[in-house]
Amino acid sequence: MVAASPLPLLPVSPDYITWRGLPIAVYQAGAGQPVLLIHSINAAASVFEMREPFQRLSRHFAVHAVDLPGYGNSARPPWRYRAAVYIDLITTILERIGQPAALIASSLGAAYAVMATVRRPDLVNRLVLICPTGIGQLDRPPGIAAYTVYQILRSPIGRLLYRLLTTRASIRLFLTSQAYADPANVTAERLHGFYQTCRRPGSYYAPICFLSGLLNCNIASAFATLNQPTLLVWGSDATTTPLRLAANFVQVRVATKVAVIDSASLLVQDEQPEAFIAQVVPFLS
Repeated sequence: MVAASPLPLLPVSPDYITWRGLPIAVYQAGAGQPVLLIHSINAAASVFEMREPFQRLSRHFAVHAVDLPGYGNSARPPWRYRAAVYIDLITTILERIGQPAALIASSLGAAYAVMATVRRPDLVNRLVLICPTGIGQLDRPPGIAAYTVYQILRSPIGRLLYRLLTTRASIRLFLTSQAYADPANVTAERLHGFYQTCRRPGSYYAPICFLSGLLNCNIASAFATLNQPTLLVWGSDATTTPLRLAANFVQVRVATKVAVIDSASLLVQDEQPEAFIAQVVPFLS
């Protein structure tokens, strides 16, 4: 079920679509060429990380965003989540938009965006991938070990571990050590924005699938077949998904463009929004 009071993740209130019988939060602002924003996957993920692109790009485009199942203001059923779930939803959103859209997606969400593009190439005209995974990282198909870890994390031990990983102190540590290059950028507002989504009912089901490796997605073959212009945007100081991994994508598809933004880490679109928009708007236009 959707919470009575939606989390204030973006400057507009969510609308809801029904997908697989579940309420999924979607957001829209602006007019013009459609752009769809896809957030990353982690314990504190939601459209909140896309608020800067959402606001700034809506001055030029019809911007859409979605909270993936298990996150943000969308339903959080006790599923054993797999990459296919998210790829299917992104495909559904593209079909609802109904015309070719640009996809802007972050980290593991970028891998799902690539797979949805290969599925419906007629509905995607450009790709912007922010510190993407899927080639050389988080690309190993889940095996017996992943399912064993998942079963452990579904136990009371896993619930306790999740609560320890999502305290304010733990979220701050993640943001300062991995998400932002400058710890000073982890303001009280940002910390609260990421923390609040971890405390909704059912909030631990999707993250434990991520932690166990069930959400891994290998996109090497799919990425090689893309015809859409593709821009990788990488934070120069990214540690979780370091800049050197960009070479994997370029090796697979030489036509791929790479833009490196200084003084930024994993959430480059939020840490350096002006520099991010300066790269993205000309590319989309």
